[in-house]
Amino acid sequence: MSSIDPNDPNLVLSPLADPVAGAIFANAEVAGLASESIIRATLKAEKEPMLIGRIISVTPQRTHSLPKRRGCRVDIDTETNANEFVRYEVQIAPEMHIMVRDLFSAAHLFTEKSAKGDTSAQMAAKMPKVIYINLLGYILRKLNTEMVQPFKVMYTKPPHEVAIPNFGGYNIQLPRLLEMKPDFTDDLYCWCYTLYTAHIENKTIREVVSMTPKLQAFAKRDAGFQQFCDRYETVSASPETRREYVLWFDETLREEGMLDWARQEVRDEYEPRLAEAERKRKEDLAEAQQKHKEDLADAQRKRKEDLISAARVMKDEGVPIEVIAKAFPLLASEIEEIKKQA
Repeated sequence: MSSIDPNDPNLVLSPLADPVAGAIFANAEVAGLASESIIRATLKAEKEPMLIGRIISVTPQRTHSLPKRRGCRVDIDTETNANEFVRYEVQIAPEMHIMVRDLFSAAHLFTEKSAKGDTSAQMAAKMPKVIYINLLGYILRKLNTEMVQPFKVMYTKPPHEVAIPNFGGYNIQLPRLLEMKPDFTDDLYCWCYTLYTAHIENKTIREVVSMTPKLQAFAKRDAGFQQFCDRYETVSASPETRREYVLWFDETLREEGMLDWARQEVRDEYEPRLAEAERKRKEDLAEAQQKHKEDLADAQRKRKEDLISAARVMKDEGVPIEVIAKAFPLLASEIEEIKKQA
């Protein structure tokens, strides 16, 4: 039995949930306009040149089949005014190993564009430019607080130059939005604010947009954003999408429960071992400290015995007791005993 009812009128669908994003971008027209808007907003925010000329094709795709390790992707093949082929891949809420997936995807595309027997020069001439834009619902780079994280293949020794200009992209870490100063004049901020606010505050896209007049103005001037908002309302009302959302939600909870169970199993198995190991470590340390203390005491006692023995020899040889007292670090009582020696 599911924990939520797909027919509940109060059920709000997250735009980052796989069934929702997948249904929105399944429509190639919406996918093209919305993705192009996200691409332009990202490049503009990062002050990068616009490489979109003529759009050749728009291909929405579902990328994975497991909860929390899947997402939707839109491939947009374009041709610049300089007749350069550029593929943009916009990915919504992909999984944690997105960088590996991007590199693997680019390698496949580069291979597809080359022919058997091509020389390296011919392969380089045919190699397309691939730019990835990943909208992440998690923090990928914990040591950098900026929301947009550009990536390229770079030389690691100075001067730091791009090694392969045909591969690169932008990881957009949506949770960083909470640390930013609001800026609704920035198109990318408008996109990210709408998506992430709806996601974490359990609001519909319409509710989020209605909260801010500047978002309403953005929707009026940006056809891709407006079409995305409209499409969200349509798929949110779809019984099929709502059923898929409930299944996805339950699978996600089940996976999280399995992870919690696995973590507990590990704790149950290893915590007693760790506690025993810690107890043994403390015992060994205490034993070593006691032995060191005893060895030190023995060494000091032996040294004192040797000093007293040497002092007695000197007294037997007629050395004045005053000289012996100055020569040896002995106690007054010990000197007095030596003095009484026959």
